[in-house]
Order: sequence, then structure tokens, then C-alpha cells
Amino acid sequence: MNKNVLFLAGILILTAGAFFVLGSNGNSATGNSIVDINPDNVQGQMQQVVLSQKDFNYKDAIVEANKPISISADNSVSGCLRSVSFNIDGRKYSKYLRTPEETLELPALSKGVYSFSCSMGMGYGKLIVE
Repeated sequence: MNKNVLFLAGILILTAGAFFVLGSNGNSATGNSIVDINPDNVQGQMQQVVLSQKDFNYKDAIVEANKPISISADNSVSGCLRSVSFNIDGRKYSKYLRTPEETLELPALSKGVYSFSCSMGMGYGKLIVE
């Protein structure tokens, strides 16, 4: 096969994959965060985290333990990094943060380092809970 045909087929597959992951309206495939926070599991005052992008990854974020977390993304975050995905204790928390006003809420977490990524697994970050 011609190299140009292979190249165009690859681009078509990547584009279709991105459309499937993000959906036609810019949300994740389900349209909302996958897990909603149960108010009974939320302790303390909500703390705000604004994600920023550094090169192709997120900048690390630091929060306090045992307080629920509200995550948004500033204008430096672009592309698939706007779709934030956490896997915490076997539960998936994910949302496409289209604007700086949109948030993903996480429950109160114990001390530790929680890795997260974009929905495509290309960009990574750390949520450091102290």
C-alpha cells in the first residue's frame, strides 16, 4: 500500500477514536462524571483545586487530607487534558472540564499521592494529599 494511504487511514482512526472518547458534544461518553459524590461520605469544607498544564502534563496539586475536593481547570489546560480521570480505591471519577467554571468533585481523601490522567492516558498529574 502507498504510505500516504496508510498515513490517512491512521489519521482517520485517531480522529474517530477521539470523537468516540469525547462524544459529539464535548463530554465524556456518559456525558457526566462517572461517580457522583454521596453527601454522607463528604466531610469538612470543600477545597478548591485549579489544574494547570505544564508541557504535556498537569502541574502537581496539593490539598489537605479529610476534606472534599472540587477540581476545575484553568485556560492553560487544553485538548484531551480537559478530560480529567481519577481511579481511587477502584472507583472512577471522570469529567470533561469544558470551562473553568465546571468542576469534578472528589470525596475527602486520606494522606497520600493520587495519580490521575486525561481520558486518553496521554497526560498525567499527581494530587498530593497532606
